[in-house]
Amino acid sequence: MRATSILLILLISSVLGTRSIYEISQNEYGKTVLQAIQLTLNEEPASFGKTIDLLQELKKGIQNDQDEDSGLLTDRLETCETHISQNSQTISDSQTKLAQAQEQVSPLEQKLLDKRHQAEDKEGEEQRNNDRINKLILSRQESRQEFESKRDELTSIVGALSEAKKIISSIKTDPTALIQLKNHKENILNQIQKSSMFYTLIHSTLSLIQQGTSQEKVIKIIDDLIDEVYQVQKLEMIADDQREADFIKTKIRFEFANTRLSTKIAELRADVQQLQQQLLELNNNISIYQDLVSLKTKENADWQQSCNDAQNSHNGLTDYRNQQIAIIDECISLLQGHDPEVTSFIQRFV
Repeated sequence: MRATSILLILLISSVLGTRSIYEISQNEYGKTVLQAIQLTLNEEPASFGKTIDLLQELKKGIQNDQDEDSGLLTDRLETCETHISQNSQTISDSQTKLAQAQEQVSPLEQKLLDKRHQAEDKEGEEQRNNDRINKLILSRQESRQEFESKRDELTSIVGALSEAKKIISSIKTDPTALIQLKNHKENILNQIQKSSMFYTLIHSTLSLIQQGTSQEKVIKIIDDLIDEVYQVQKLEMIADDQREADFIKTKIRFEFANTRLSTKIAELRADVQQLQQQLLELNNNISIYQDLVSLKTKENADWQQSCNDAQNSHNGLTDYRNQQIAIIDECISLLQGHDPEVTSFIQRFV
């Protein structure tokens, strides 16, 4: 029996010039087709035409499925191409913007550094001016105190000399006047610094009366001395007024300079804040561009992988359907021969 089957297979294969029924039966789909043919032939053993029509319909269905899948694949590939093209343009634009932004970072950082240094230099200059103003104020306070002390001393000298005149005028009528004058002279000299220009003059003048100089002459000398004190006091006031004027002028000059410096510092600090904001925004943009490039690159890879998978799947289905069609064509060729031996073999083999 097996020898007869093999002989029949070889005979059919040689007539049709295609694979043997045995080979078809070894394929899962071929086995399914042969089983379908077997059912049809069992119902109507001579219905080759009907069986062939069914196989043609089956083949047409496979071709329709193939055409539909091919259309879907074309749409899928076009979608992939569109997305990849759009993403590629986005990547290109982002890379261009990224490069431009990165080129701006270093100059902007240098500009920011320069502005900070300028602001620090101006703040240092402002502080030095403040130190000068404070030193100037302290110096003026000291000179004013010195002037006031000297003024008070001169005023005290005038008062003391006036009192001495009264005592000298009463010498002829008051026996204690000389003692009063001596004590008064000591009090005056104790209140005057020895370094004072009037110390020696007062000492000498008030000693004249004891040396026999007349009251009138001594009083005249005292009046001259008082005039001299007034003159010195006047000169001291003029000098102090000049010091005050110089102080005010210098102080105003430093304050005016600091006003301009404060304005400049405020401008520089505003520039620093603006540059810091620009640098922050620039770095944020760089991060955005980098993230966008990474995101779109990954999306492209995902789209490409998806399309590759779709193409590979389609290729696999195409190969499988081609195999199905080839099997159907071979079966049709077998049936078109209307060979009873073929029918008998199919019924017995399957």
